[in-house]
Amino acid sequence: MSDAPGRPVILIPPEALPSAMAGPGDRRHRLAGQTMGTVWTAQVWHAGEAPPLAAAIEAALDEAIRLFSLWQPDSALSRFNRAAPGWHDLPAPVLDLLAEALLLAGASEGALDPTLGELADLWGFGPTPRDRPPTADEIAAAHARAGWTRLRLDRDGGRAFQPGGLMLDLGGIAKGWAADRVSDALRAAGAPVHMIEIGGEIVTRGLKPDGRPWWIEVEPHPGGDGRRHRVALTDGAMASSGDYRRQRIWDGQPVSHTLDPATGAPVRGNVRAATVFAATGARADALASALMAMPADRARAFAARHRIPALLWIGGAHGLAAEPTPDLAGWSGSGG
Repeated sequence: MSDAPGRPVILIPPEALPSAMAGPGDRRHRLAGQTMGTVWTAQVWHAGEAPPLAAAIEAALDEAIRLFSLWQPDSALSRFNRAAPGWHDLPAPVLDLLAEALLLAGASEGALDPTLGELADLWGFGPTPRDRPPTADEIAAAHARAGWTRLRLDRDGGRAFQPGGLMLDLGGIAKGWAADRVSDALRAAGAPVHMIEIGGEIVTRGLKPDGRPWWIEVEPHPGGDGRRHRVALTDGAMASSGDYRRQRIWDGQPVSHTLDPATGAPVRGNVRAATVFAATGARADALASALMAMPADRARAFAARHRIPALLWIGGAHGLAAEPTPDLAGWSGSGG
């Protein structure tokens, strides 16, 4: 593959049978809106009209907000965060996503931790307005109340245990879940060929009428080496996380929204951005968040051990360079 700056590196995943192909009578609908503090866009191949498709998308996104938004005091997650110690009922989608997050928390040795909501809020990335960075005492107190091992689930009983003061934040996985939910809604509406993007998290399904896949330009880190990457996806998901995407400026210094679970402070490692490819948006979103929270050597080893196709932007002595993990480097491709 060519890696000359300015020329695209073309990445093609191993062959997989697409789930559907648009018919000759289908038309492409372009739809867009706002949700979860960001924008969503969709391209849908369908013979029908656009309004029913837009309504299906909005209904799926509204469900995500009702379940996971920390800005909505009556969301399922907000109610759990305020709950007294004890077992509390939660909707099945919340329990399912928490189970996925805990599975990845264990696999990543806590790099992905869904219990850092209070710390994220203290650093200015939550619903509470902040005009200063947290003090060391505030960080220590919130850090003592966090920890993914404190969260217990009873999926058969449809409930989770609130040990007291535990504040969940599924921002590192919920947008990917919402993209999956939108994809399911579009298939149920008779539109199986589509691409949905929510704030950089992308889910694609099927082939276009001419048999082509969805070609997607990977968002590069703005401080990177100038290489461009284009990916051909049919049925898959892609999620990106980076230190440039959500920042706060404290004491004149930018801080990342990704927190180090070990310290409760924003990460300051040399993994500056990560783009992950997976079967579902939720899994890709969570893995991108986890890789961002790891030092570079640990991120490389984790991706290799778990066979994760990903592109990491890593800072070093010669600047910031895009580095494919072994399973991404193995994809067929060429310079464009």
